[in-house]
Amino acid sequence: MNDHEFLQAFEASSLHPFPHRDHIRMAWLYLCAHEWDEAAAKIRVGIQRLALAHGATRKYHETITLFWARVVVEAIKATPDITDFEAFTARHPQLFDSRYIDQFYSRTLLFSEAARQVWVEPDLLPLPANSY
Repeated sequence: MNDHEFLQAFEASSLHPFPHRDHIRMAWLYLCAHEWDEAAAKIRVGIQRLALAHGATRKYHETITLFWARVVVEAIKATPDITDFEAFTARHPQLFDSRYIDQFYSRTLLFSEAARQVWVEPDLLPLPANSY
């Protein structure tokens, strides 16, 4: 499905399952089209709505959601000439490894209730440049 159809399906909560690659695609699309605050809000609300629609209300995790949005926006800034998702995928393969987050967060911190509810800074490595 094209990008427009993909976002429509995401916003309608009809994408299921919703694997990691789809999370990155959705974040990339919103972050390419909107400023940080608006894109982050769309990502947050969309994932919460999708989780609710599929009976997984405890699935939403603020720190994990914003971690991926932050590393995607930094990748976009590093390669602003890329306008195609497949090219973005090829240029930033680390973003498609769901374990990439483990370089930045200990499991204890990442799976704490605090990290589930609010953004928590990483405890192992700092994030790539934070200029969002």
